[in-house]
Amino acid sequence: MSRRKVAGIYLVLALLAGWVMIVERDAPPIQPVPEQAPVGASLLDAAADTVTTVTFRREGKLVRGSREDRRWRIIEPAGADVPSDLIEATIATLTTGQAAERLADASEHELAAYGLDAPSTTLELMMAPVGHSVTVQVGARNPTRTAMYARRSDQPTIFLVGMNLGYYLDLIFEAAKT
Repeated sequence: MSRRKVAGIYLVLALLAGWVMIVERDAPPIQPVPEQAPVGASLLDAAADTVTTVTFRREGKLVRGSREDRRWRIIEPAGADVPSDLIEATIATLTTGQAAERLADASEHELAAYGLDAPSTTLELMMAPVGHSVTVQVGARNPTRTAMYARRSDQPTIFLVGMNLGYYLDLIFEAAKT
């Protein structure tokens, strides 16, 4: 390599070092990426694996499933072919890790505004280890049609849950052919 090329390389290196010393020295430090915000409260405030049995009711139709060996099995209607993962996803939309926005406490006469005076679907979930059941009523869609209103029958609080819940429920009833 000739002396000119070596001198050129040293000149470029000196210019870069000068740039770093003068310009980059005053640059603000790179901020670390903030940790993800904690997920808000879920409608059930329980882990998905605490649900042992679930019963879906809609327009006189019923689908009941039970968890066996970490998989869901349909008990009723007999012979229904509802994928286990679909039931698991439905329960996950209501349990810990899936935030639901708390809207307000509503009295019985205010439920009509949320479509909860005559819920479109009702879910009865049996929870372990104490074996208590929780009933979730699913109402109308919100005005922007991006979420659904829901509430636990043992609490006056109205929640806004993701629209996935409605899609999953439709698929469950379609798969069960009820």
